[in-house]
Amino acid sequence: MTTISAGPAAAVEAARPAIGALWARLAPHVTGAYANFLDSATPRDVGAIYPRDTYDRLAAVKERVDPLNVFRRNHNVPPGASR
Repeated sequence: MTTISAGPAAAVEAARPAIGALWARLAPHVTGAYANFLDSATPRDVGAIYPRDTYDRLAAVKERVDPLNVFRRNHNVPPGASR
């Protein structure tokens, strides 16, 4: 399930409370996330994209190949992180 609001900035902002209320009602019944539809890239949101084992493997690979976290611009899994 996805939601979208599009149009002038004022209309998008006006729709935000209703969309937030809808997602608040749905949240207890859903798990996971689709990366291309995230509206933020907080650690919690990024963590929802991957199953725990997958996230941990990605963090381990990142620790080996990008320990300075140079590639962190989008949906970042920090080096050595675990959920």
